[in-house]
Amino acid sequence: MKKAIVIGCPGSGKTTFAEKLNKQTGLPLYYLDAIWHKPDKTHISREDFDKRIRNI
Repeated sequence: MKKAIVIGCPGSGKTTFAEKLNKQTGLPLYYLDAIWHKPDKTHISREDFDKRIRNI
């Protein structure tokens, strides 16, 4: 299985790069912020986050 992780400072173009990488390679794209944060601006427990990441 091919995997890639995109890491960088805020505003450095991570999302733009990740979306282009997704289109070029077909690799699935997951936004960790979207997994970690709830709609009410709180976050899920570390255990739940770890479970979701393992499932991905």
